[in-house]
Amino acid sequence: MLESEEETQFRDVCRRFAAKEIAPRIDAAERTGVYPRELRKIAGKAGLLGITAPEEFGGAGAPMVFQCIAIEEFASVCAGLASGLNGLGARMLVRVGTGAQKERYLKPTLAGDTGSAFAMTEPDAGSDVLALRTTAKPEGNGWRITGSKLYATGAPCSDYMIVVAYTDRDKRRDGLSLFLVDTDTEGVEIHKMDKLGHRSMETGAVFLDCVVPASALLGEAGQAMPNIMELLEEGRITHAARSLGVARGALDLAVDYASQRRTFGRKINEYQIIQMKLAQMLTEFRSAKLHVYDSARQYDAGAPTLMEACMAKLVASEAAVSITDQGMRIFAGAGYINESPINRFFRDARLYPISEGTNEIQMRTICRLAGIM
Repeated sequence: MLESEEETQFRDVCRRFAAKEIAPRIDAAERTGVYPRELRKIAGKAGLLGITAPEEFGGAGAPMVFQCIAIEEFASVCAGLASGLNGLGARMLVRVGTGAQKERYLKPTLAGDTGSAFAMTEPDAGSDVLALRTTAKPEGNGWRITGSKLYATGAPCSDYMIVVAYTDRDKRRDGLSLFLVDTDTEGVEIHKMDKLGHRSMETGAVFLDCVVPASALLGEAGQAMPNIMELLEEGRITHAARSLGVARGALDLAVDYASQRRTFGRKINEYQIIQMKLAQMLTEFRSAKLHVYDSARQYDAGAPTLMEACMAKLVASEAAVSITDQGMRIFAGAGYINESPINRFFRDARLYPISEGTNEIQMRTICRLAGIM
């Protein structure tokens, strides 16, 4: 797949940024589990937080393809740190935020001065959005939000969250609403969760029993579902790009290691079995890349993209798992040490088939959209 000259130049910018600003922060962030908030400020100053956001709010107004390029390049160095530069909340604010909300939340986010989190998943509501139990009821001049959320990426290091809650449970999909909730609001508790991978990105369990002002409502009451589905469609494409970055990072490490490691007097890449592994890894990576950028270009063209986004997420996440697994085998004992980068990629990749909608859900959606179920 050929890139335009502008896309290639932008990839070079992102690659240099990742080498200069992300790579030196990996060890400390992975060891402590604390996200380096200054990285957002640096990325914001470099114009890398609002790639698809309108220029009037400090964004670049670029197509989704450029967002995918940035995510791939950042994740090929460290997926955990890259996930803090994705801008999921910013895209929702661009879509449905009021002028006042954009001034208060969007502009500081794109500048890197504040961080956001998206709080939707609950103990009994993951891929099944309508099963969530968090509610928002009118109280005084605002809303009382009551409930809990799990696996909220970035919540412990965020300044505000976009919370999904029912304002009318009886209406089901027509009763869901979105709220902007500052993390320092009284009645909001966030507990950091320990996890297998993405250790440099803080993930939280969120407990809510708080009152927010009427101005916290994001979009119209009861109209969240269409916006959530559109956001998830975009999220599957960018999720696939992150998977692609991890796959590429692992592939590059494996190729380099196999060209240096010697056994029985020969470099291990001279053995046919290692060549077969590398060829398979490269083929899986190439397939994932075609899916990712095809879906992004189709999205940019304004064409329906849900099936392609699901396919990209499915193929890229499975490629990340497979490639990092084979990379670990090539590294053998050297890869089993936690400080090894291939070990980090291996752990990070395990998240991708189960997040942004499990791959089983993606396959079900693909079948439905293709008319084969």
